[in-house]
Amino acid sequence: MVSLALPKGTFLERPVLDLFAAAGLEVRRPSERSYRASIAYDGGVEVAFHKPREIPLAVERGVFDFGVTGTDWIEETGAKVELVEASGCVPPWRLVLAVPSGHPAVDAAGLPAGARVATGFPKISRQYFQSVPLPVRIVPSFGATEAKVPELADAVIETDGPGSALDEHDLRVVATLRTCLPQVVASPAAWRDARRRAAIQRVARLLASVDGGAAHVLLTVRTTTRDLPRVAGSMPERSWRAGTGLTENLVVVQGLAARRGLAETIGGILAAGALDVIESRVGKDVTP
Repeated sequence: MVSLALPKGTFLERPVLDLFAAAGLEVRRPSERSYRASIAYDGGVEVAFHKPREIPLAVERGVFDFGVTGTDWIEETGAKVELVEASGCVPPWRLVLAVPSGHPAVDAAGLPAGARVATGFPKISRQYFQSVPLPVRIVPSFGATEAKVPELADAVIETDGPGSALDEHDLRVVATLRTCLPQVVASPAAWRDARRRAAIQRVARLLASVDGGAAHVLLTVRTTTRDLPRVAGSMPERSWRAGTGLTENLVVVQGLAARRGLAETIGGILAAGALDVIESRVGKDVTP
């Protein structure tokens, strides 16, 4: 059995749970307010819910074998963890610099020297303003960062994603510091252990399969034995021979093709001599 930390109390919670469910890894807990849960897979996975900012360091210390958090929090905490898998199935979000809508600034350089910037990401923020460069006063924030303006701050650096409150607080984005994604991370101790590492990789592959299914289609292609070499050469890299047709001179081949550039891929297969190409939806794409 391995232990897993999942994000709770932020916009990441529901999309991550939906991702696990889509991968066939339903997270079962007594109620949505519970901080303990389990996944009935591969001998069992013990699940605990924590703030995304707490997960990287907890995983680094080995409190949990692996976890899901944001790339922003991995960078901010500087946690030494193993990066296992990033999920493109959960929409990305941005870490942004925002000012009151009436502020004259159109970028970071438009802030006056000494401006107060409230943020829950002081490390990333300091590095950003050093690169501008602009001397500002970083005001650490532990929640409701948008509400710090104007009494406690002149600007904020905050996440801009689902449920963002920037518009509600009449704040305008003037710069994007990072584009962030959810990331599966493993503790160094668990990664060194062959059994736990294999278990973590199996879960990560199932999560990635949801992305693969969304990003790929299955192509079923009929061709003659005469044209098979040319058609096979035009097929996507991940292809195989599926069988023969109803007559001896027909062959069926299949392959996983990326949705991006699909028209060009199919056009190339037909130009190579394929009789027809059938496109099918991929539910999951699990790579061993």
